Amino acid sequence: MLIMNHDRFNCPKSVKNSNCKWQLPERKLCSIFVIAVLIFVGVSFQSVAQSGTAERHNHFRGNISVTNNGLSLIPAFSLGRPAAIFELSLGGERLSFDPELRFALDGQPWSFIFWWRYKIVKKEKFNLHVGAHPAFVFVNTLVDDGNGNMVESMEAKRFFAWEVSPSYTFSPKIKVNFLYLQGRSLGNVPYALNQFVALGSSFTDVSISEKYFFNARPQLFYLKMNEKDGYFASSSFVVGRRDFPVSLGSIVSRKIVSEIEVDDWIWNISLIYSFNNQFVKRSSPVL
Repeated sequence: MLIMNHDRFNCPKSVKNSNCKWQLPERKLCSIFVIAVLIFVGVSFQSVAQSGTAERHNHFRGNISVTNNGLSLIPAFSLGRPAAIFELSLGGERLSFDPELRFALDGQPWSFIFWWRYKIVKKEKFNLHVGAHPAFVFVNTLVDDGNGNMVESMEAKRFFAWEVSPSYTFSPKIKVNFLYLQGRSLGNVPYALNQFVALGSSFTDVSISEKYFFNARPQLFYLKMNEKDGYFASSSFVVGRRDFPVSLGSIVSRKIVSEIEVDDWIWNISLIYSFNNQFVKRSSPVL
């Protein structure tokens, strides 16, 4: 599904009023679902750490951010209000499970994305990975309660997507990458087919001073949603202090030419907490 590292959910009315095969009238069901996912992450990590006989390097890392404006890679799926975003990654040197859980600050789910990614080519300069995921975008709709009254109900729009992304590293601080992403709806919603093509670069750990650094990831992308398409530019920025887990980030997106009805400019500011844990599995444990 094509949503990001951007009314209630800023979706078109046609989406909000469409019929959905999965209704979630109570937020408790969403909480149970999130707990189940976290349990699954823990079990997956334990199985990865226990597999294999040779020494292996595994990781558990992520970003937890709070933002004034929940933005999506696909502008039509942006939340458009304050949000909390959990971006996690669990796995080894090639295969990883990368869930993204996003909520409005009042606790209402926004979107859940469950990425699986595999590095086909892993070289010093050139890398190539493929990935796929199921995803859910949550929206509020008015439904008949059977007594002639219209009541608010939460619905989940279901998607499946896959991606392929080669990248080339010029130096430890400079990299360029290409991304092709395609997503399909699994229900009766207007966004039956989405295609996303992006060319971007990343500049990481650029020194501002001895203690502070700067990251920037600009990109140009083409988006097609059914019969409509458009060209956009966006960039993410992060300013942080070395050896300190909290940083300040921002995303800015600009519509260049587009038939898709979105704002010309969208942006946000985020407070980000980052962690990165590395684990080693040895065939002969060190006691």
